[in-house]
Amino acid sequence: MENIFNKILEVAVYSSIVQGFFFTLIIFRNKKWEKKSNKILAAILIILSISVTHSALIDVDLGGPFKIKEPFVLLIGPLLYFYIRELISSKRFVFSDIFHLLPFFIFALIILPLAQINAFKDNLVISNVVAFSVGIWILTIIQYTFYWFINIRLININAAFIKMEFSNLEGRTLTWMKNFLHIFGVCLLILTITIPIAIHSNNYKLVDTIVCLSLVATIFVLTYEGLFQEEIFSNISAIEHIELNKSVAIEKNKSEQLNQDNSESMQKLLVFMDEKKPYLEEGLTLTGLAQELNMTRNQLSSLINNQTGENFYKFINKYRIEEVKKLFSDPSKKDYTILAMAYEAGFPSKSSFHNIFKNFTGLTPTEYRNRLQS
Repeated sequence: MENIFNKILEVAVYSSIVQGFFFTLIIFRNKKWEKKSNKILAAILIILSISVTHSALIDVDLGGPFKIKEPFVLLIGPLLYFYIRELISSKRFVFSDIFHLLPFFIFALIILPLAQINAFKDNLVISNVVAFSVGIWILTIIQYTFYWFINIRLININAAFIKMEFSNLEGRTLTWMKNFLHIFGVCLLILTITIPIAIHSNNYKLVDTIVCLSLVATIFVLTYEGLFQEEIFSNISAIEHIELNKSVAIEKNKSEQLNQDNSESMQKLLVFMDEKKPYLEEGLTLTGLAQELNMTRNQLSSLINNQTGENFYKFINKYRIEEVKKLFSDPSKKDYTILAMAYEAGFPSKSSFHNIFKNFTGLTPTEYRNRLQS
C-alpha cells in the first residue's frame, strides 16, 4: 500500500513540475503577459516548480533533518498577497513592499551563505541542527499564517465592494482563491502539529511529504484557476486602491448627498430603469449607469443605498428577477426555455440565475414557473 501511495505521490510531483513550467510558458507567450497580475502568477508558478523540483530531485540540505534547500518558499506568501492585491485593486508597487521580501533576503543573502562557512557550520548548524531547522520552519509557519490572514481579509473586502459596483459577480468573487486559502490553512495547521511529533519521533519524512504535497496542490490550483482569472477592476478607471480609498469615498458620499435632491434623483433613476431597462445588459456596472444618468459614481451609490437600503448588485438583480417573472407570465414566451429567459433578462449564466432567483423568491425557477402554469 505504501508503494502505491509513493507512486501516486511521485506522479503528482512530476506532473506539477511540468505543469508549472508549461503554464508559465503559456502565460509568457500569451497576451495575458501584459497584465501585471499574470506576471506575478508566472513568478509564483516558477518558484513553486523550482521548490518542488528541488524537493523531489536534490537530496541536499543544510545538514539538518528538514529539507530546507532553498529560500524560495519564503516568497510564496508575499507573492500570493501581491497577486490578490493586483487582481482587486491594481495598486502600484511602492518602496514599502520591499519589507514583504525581507525574510527571503535575510535567508538567501545571510543565513545560507553563513551556513556554508565551515567555522559557522561547525559551531552552530551541526551542534544545534534540530533547533536550527525547527527555528526556520517556525518562522516559515508564522510568515504563512500572517499572509493567510491578510489575503483572506483582502478577499472579504473585495466581496463587499464588488456588490457596490457590479451587477454580475461571475469571475469577480475570488471564491476559488478563498477556498484554496482555507485548504492551505488546514495544511498549515497539520504541518504545525506534525513538526513537534516529528521531533519527538525523530522521523521527518512526514513533514517533507506534507510540504511537498502542499506545493504540488498550489501549482495545480493556480494553473487551472489563475490562468483564467481576470483583474476585477481593470476596466473601471474610477476605482483604484479600494481599501485605501474607502474612508475617502464615505466622506465624499456624505458631502455629495447634502447637495442633491434625493427624491428627485431617485425618481429620475426609477423612470430610467423602467424606460431604458439598462439591467438587460449583463455587464452593467454602477460606473456605467452613473454616466448614463449624468451622475457621479458616488452620487448614484449613495442614492441607491440611502433610498432603497440595497447595494447596486441587489438593486439591479431585483429588476432582472421581475423581468423573468414577466417572461414566465407572457403566453408568447411559453416555448422559451428558462435559460433563454434568464439570458434575455440580463443574467450571464444558469448558475448565477438559479442562485439569485432562489434568494429573491425562495423557489427555484422551475418551481416558480410550474406554479404559474398550474
